[in-house]
Amino acid sequence: MIKTIILSLLLTCPTAAQTAAKMSPLPPVQPPARMLSWEDCVALAAQKSPNLVSAQYAEKAGRASYLGSYNGLLPTLSLSNGYSSSNGSGGSPGYSAGASASVNLFDMGKIAGIRSASANYSQSQASLRQTSANLRYSLRSAFAQAYIAEKNVDVARKILEIQQKNAEEVALKYQSGKEYKGNMLSAQALSLQSQASLAQTLRSVRTARRILDQQLGLDDFSEVAVTGTIVAQNPPDFPARMQDFVSARPDVAVQEAVVKSQKASVSSAQSTLWPSLSANYARSRSGPYEFPDPSYGWAAGATLSLPIFSGGPTSTYFAIKGAKNSLEKSLQDLRAVRDAAVVDLENTWAAYANAMDQLRVADANLEATRQRNAEAEVRYASGLISYDNWEVIVAEWVSAEQQDKQAQLTAVTAQAAWEKSLGKALGE
Repeated sequence: MIKTIILSLLLTCPTAAQTAAKMSPLPPVQPPARMLSWEDCVALAAQKSPNLVSAQYAEKAGRASYLGSYNGLLPTLSLSNGYSSSNGSGGSPGYSAGASASVNLFDMGKIAGIRSASANYSQSQASLRQTSANLRYSLRSAFAQAYIAEKNVDVARKILEIQQKNAEEVALKYQSGKEYKGNMLSAQALSLQSQASLAQTLRSVRTARRILDQQLGLDDFSEVAVTGTIVAQNPPDFPARMQDFVSARPDVAVQEAVVKSQKASVSSAQSTLWPSLSANYARSRSGPYEFPDPSYGWAAGATLSLPIFSGGPTSTYFAIKGAKNSLEKSLQDLRAVRDAAVVDLENTWAAYANAMDQLRVADANLEATRQRNAEAEVRYASGLISYDNWEVIVAEWVSAEQQDKQAQLTAVTAQAAWEKSLGKALGE
C-alpha cells in the first residue's frame, strides 16, 4: 500500500527535467568573430574611438591656430598689376605694376593674440589627454566586464551541473523513502534556478560584448570576445602627499590652460594702452604697355598710432576690469579643481584598497565554501547531515562563486579608476 502511494506521487509530481522544458530556452551564444587581448583593444580604440579621434582633431586645430597666430608679427608682401582705359580726349590704355611690403614692429594686440592662441592650444592638448584617460578607464571597465561575464558562464554551468546532480540524488532518496517530498521539490527548484541563472549569464555576455564594441568604436557591433587574463594589482602604499599627483591630472591641466587664456585676455584688454608701430615700403611702375620701362615711383614710411577713446571714454577701463575679474574667477576655479583632485585621489585610492581587501576575503571564502560543499556532499550521501543543512552549505557555495567573480570585477575597475585619477592615458 505504501509503495502504491509513493508511485502515484512520483507520477503526479513534476520533475526538474519536465519543469525545465517549460522554461524559456537558453539564448544562443554566437561564436565570436575574433578574440581580442587588452593590447588589441587599446590599439583598436586608439584608431576608432570617435571621442578620441574628435579630441585629436581638436588638438590639431588648436596647434594650427597657434602657429598661424605668428603671422601677425611677420612681414606681408603684395603684388599688383593693372590695366585702365578711357574714351575721353587723350585717353589711352595704361598699365601699372607694383609691389608693397609692410611689417608690424610693435603691436601688443598681436602679441596678446599669440598668447591667447597658445593658451587655447594648451587647453586642447590637456583635453586630448583627459579624453584619452577617460577612454582608458571606460575601455578597461568594459574589457573587465566582458571577461568576467564569460567566466560567469563557466561558473553558472558548473553550478547547474552540480544542482542537477543534487536534485537527482534527492529524488532517488525520496523514491526509496529516505527523504521528504518537500526537500525533493526544493532541490528541483534550485536546479531550475541554476538554469535560469545560466540563461541570464548568457544574455549578460552579449550585453557586455556590445558595451566593449562601443568603447572600441566599432559601428558594426561585430561579435568579439576577450582573451588573456586580468588581475588586479595591489595598490601602492598610501602616498604621503597626494598633492604631488595633482599636476599630472588632465582636469587640472585644462583649468591651468583656462587661467593662461584669461591672462592673455587681460593683456589683450591692456593692449590699447600701448602704441603700435608699423613700417611699409612700396614701388610701382606705369606706362602705355605691359611691364613698362623701369621708370617707377616708390614710397616708404612708418606709422605710430595710439588709440585714444577708440571704443568710448571708458571702454578700455571696463575691458581691463572685466578681464581681471574673469582671471580671478579662473584662479579660484583652478583652486577648486585642485582641491577636488586631492579628494578624488583620496577616494579612489581608498576604494582601490577596499576592493583588494574584499577580493582577498572573497577568495578565501570561496576556497572554504568549496571545501565545505565537497565534504557536505559526502556527508549527505552517507546520511550524516540532513537535507536542510546541506542546502544551506550548497547555497553558501553558490553565493561565494558569484561574489568572488564580482569582487574580481570590482577590484579591476577600482584599479582602473585609481589610474584614471593619476591621469594615465590610453596605452600607458
